[in-house]
Amino acid sequence: MTMPLRPGDPTRLGSYELVGRLGQGGMGSVFLARTPDETLVAIKVVRPEFAGDPEFRGRFRSEVSRARQVPPFSTAAVLDADPEHDPPYLVVEYVDGPSLTALVDRQGPLTGAALQSVAVGIATALTAIHGAGVIHRDLKPGNVLFALGGIKVIDFGIARAFEATSRHTSTDQMIGTVAYMAPERLDPAFGAEVTTAADVFAWGVVVAYAATGRTPFGGESPTVTAVRILTQPPDITGVPEALRGVVERALAKYPSERPTARELLDLLLESQTRSVRATPPVTPPPATPPRRRRRVAVAAVALLALLTAGLVGGHMLSATTSSGPVAEEPVDPLTAILAGERRFSLRLGPTDRFFMLDGNGAELDVSDGTGSRSQFVLEPVGVDYMIRSLTNEGYAGPEICLGVKITPGADFAPVVGAPCTPTKATLFSVSDTGTDTDGRPAFSVGNDYGFLRWDADARRSDVNEVGEPQFAEKFTLVDRGELPVPAPPASTKPTPTPSATGAALVDADVSMLKNFAIDLGVPVVIILTADAGGDHHLRSHPDGSVDFTGTAVTESTRMTIKPARVRKRTEATANQVQIVATPKVAAAGGPTCLTDVREVVLRMQPCRPGDAGQAWKLTPAGDSGLFEMTGAHTAVRSESGPLLKEGGWGAFQTIAVAR
Repeated sequence: MTMPLRPGDPTRLGSYELVGRLGQGGMGSVFLARTPDETLVAIKVVRPEFAGDPEFRGRFRSEVSRARQVPPFSTAAVLDADPEHDPPYLVVEYVDGPSLTALVDRQGPLTGAALQSVAVGIATALTAIHGAGVIHRDLKPGNVLFALGGIKVIDFGIARAFEATSRHTSTDQMIGTVAYMAPERLDPAFGAEVTTAADVFAWGVVVAYAATGRTPFGGESPTVTAVRILTQPPDITGVPEALRGVVERALAKYPSERPTARELLDLLLESQTRSVRATPPVTPPPATPPRRRRRVAVAAVALLALLTAGLVGGHMLSATTSSGPVAEEPVDPLTAILAGERRFSLRLGPTDRFFMLDGNGAELDVSDGTGSRSQFVLEPVGVDYMIRSLTNEGYAGPEICLGVKITPGADFAPVVGAPCTPTKATLFSVSDTGTDTDGRPAFSVGNDYGFLRWDADARRSDVNEVGEPQFAEKFTLVDRGELPVPAPPASTKPTPTPSATGAALVDADVSMLKNFAIDLGVPVVIILTADAGGDHHLRSHPDGSVDFTGTAVTESTRMTIKPARVRKRTEATANQVQIVATPKVAAAGGPTCLTDVREVVLRMQPCRPGDAGQAWKLTPAGDSGLFEMTGAHTAVRSESGPLLKEGGWGAFQTIAVAR
């Protein structure tokens, strides 16, 4: 709710016109303001007693710089700041919506999809925040806002500047609300420093509050609440079974026993179909936590999550009778990764940072671990490996592997994207070096040039000699699931997919598409709209990959749009088509169709009538032949050629061409 400005309030800060008050807290006041182009923003103005402290200004400047690097999904974007202004201020995206506190007060605890959306949305926001090297430190229901299209987490990134300025912050003035504070923030015996794990603990409290209307350690006073956080198990009665196990893990007393924000997302997706409830680990006394017991507990929880999600070794578990078939013995994911049978991400030690590769020739970099750029596959070559990047998964182009770039006279030997050819530079050893500080299996990665490390100051990788593997930098291999599905051999003949009832397939109703000037049944090129910045055509390649990089009418860009074969003409199957490509070479066999293999993985595969993965829904966008294209898993977007999950340009059109 916006309140009028008070006497003495500023009416302008820099180029921003202040139009009202949004609130006030221990750090300062929050104002609603308007930019020169009439956009509404929120401005946080620091209290004068903080502003006069040079130490605070330095920390404020540093923290704001890091907060501006947080991707603006599920968070209120940091737009501007002036640490040198008197007083300093911060400009963030204005979110016009109620807080989680207000919503629960008004409507009661959340249930079903609404509760799941809050849990996933906050975990997504924390993944973005932590990926930029920022700790929120004050996650609570009042900082979770409901905006159009989803939730937004606010007030992240600058709490440390206030909390770390010791002359202004005593023990009883610690930034945050006691009910949402992790044990290590209250007692150093649980953790010598505050890490991103504190935000994960707060996530567990917030989700429990959203589900029940109360906090799991709530007491009659902040002191009682703090004691319960340190000594008692959480009371999460009323939290749905599908979320209870994840919340229990997030509320573990010790930081190392909690999942990361990224792992929270994985567990939440698994809990959509199966409960991921784990037995809470026995809490050791703060003075002497038994490391071995903690490692066993974490490993057991991780294994349980994989088993309940049916992901171990790619096998789904099912009950059998004594006379039925015996289920295959599940394969440990780590064993499958080392055998080159599963994809993985390479985590840097005990951090939430992962190696990523943008493409061929690019240097290895770090990210928050999202997307195929941060996923790899081991390709065994004798006792060594090539490490293949999945950065171009679903796109055209040769495979890319990691390789050491040696430049005479250079101080660094970085790892870059290189052709997947076994050489001295691309063959790596992956050596078991025990466990990391959190009890996870750890590995060193090296070759004849030395061992891989990450220089955080220079923000680049380097390979150099350190002696034996145990003295090298340690990494963990984080399982990311099954390998990409390869395209069937070109000689495979299309086989119609029979319906469950045996009914004959019929053409989908595409009459609306004809009325909107979308070319059907004739050779066409499918191109981006003109405002995308170029005539990029949908193009197929002999290896089955597709992209939007074609610029000429060739055999690889010529397509034919035909009605999809469906079991029954209904509203749901209306405007579904198959997109058929002419084989580029005679040896390619019969016609191939654009196939939505899985999310954002598109390939040309032999046409199969009735295959839902080859049925594309064309939705007219206006009356001039423009359309949006949605498959079984993917809403196609394109930006300068590549196919994207979201963003970019979503409107396409057809242009008829000669045979």
